[in-house]
Amino acid sequence: MDIPKFEDIAENKTLDGDKIKIDDVLNNEIIVTGFHVSSSKYQSKGCSFCTKVQFYYADDEKEEKKVFFSGSSVIKDQAEEMEKKLSEKGLEYRFKTTVKKVGNYYSFT
Repeated sequence: MDIPKFEDIAENKTLDGDKIKIDDVLNNEIIVTGFHVSSSKYQSKGCSFCTKVQFYYADDEKEEKKVFFSGSSVIKDQAEEMEKKLSEKGLEYRFKTTVKKVGNYYSFT
């Protein structure tokens, strides 16, 4: 009997990597490899969710994983939209982008 592996069927895989501030990622080309949305620990400050984004810098030959956290609804919506579009095409969740600060919010561009 074939026993499936967790990594082959789990929807919420662990996103590991060095934690860095989103401002340190700004204007750098990155490859996003995963994301997870959860309840924010800052709900008292008006943010109900937190999106954890796993990535590596596009010019990093070693592809060292890093993560940043964001309460941006734009980042969350864009990550979910990419997940849907890549899934429809049967593609792995991986895309190239740059994080920009537009006014008072963050966005993939």
